[in-house]
Amino acid sequence: MLVEQLSAGSQEVKAVAARELRLMAKIGKENRSFIAEGGAIPALYRLFRSTNPVAQENALTAILNISIHDENKRKIMEENGCLELIVYVLRYGLTTEARENAAATLFSLSAVHEFKKMIVDEHGAIAALADLLMQGSPRGKKDAVMALFNLSTHLESWSQMLNMGATIASEDTTITNLVGLMKRGTPKAKENAIAALQEMCRCGGLNVIQNVAKMPMFSGLIQTILL
Repeated sequence: MLVEQLSAGSQEVKAVAARELRLMAKIGKENRSFIAEGGAIPALYRLFRSTNPVAQENALTAILNISIHDENKRKIMEENGCLELIVYVLRYGLTTEARENAAATLFSLSAVHEFKKMIVDEHGAIAALADLLMQGSPRGKKDAVMALFNLSTHLESWSQMLNMGATIASEDTTITNLVGLMKRGTPKAKENAIAALQEMCRCGGLNVIQNVAKMPMFSGLIQTILL
């Protein structure tokens, strides 16, 4: 019923149907699996180019919630054009929440190692994440930095990101945001931020290590964590 409304209803009906799927997918693995198996993924991502901000945001967030179930990550990535449209929303989304949730979706999908290079290779993905990192809200910056971190753990992707200049361009901002998460984030966010800094230092070498070490609040923060 909801999938049919996504395909054949008015823009308003599609927005409501996407919202219902968004809420359903927020609760439980069973719901996420049921929604994906019911054919909702292609119907949802077709709304990513909608001129209705509510429909676009609800559809993108529904895909984000569906992607939390690991088996659905592959289904999303195998849908022809879906990744391209997630990046489209990241770059041109009609609402701040839609753009932030697009970054969060890339973070979710990049948990699967083989998808990391596919995301890096998608035109505009890294540049859009770097832009969100530098200009987004606190939540958007967190989503962007964690997506960039996940992508950087693929060695070939890291080299490609450096060649593209995106990681270098956002390096200082990335470090600043990670240290900020270590100071003010949730326990899980702090854990992820520490892991991200470790990975940046490992892959980036002496230059990155020096940039981390010279952060004004870093030494005191490390002492606090160790104590």
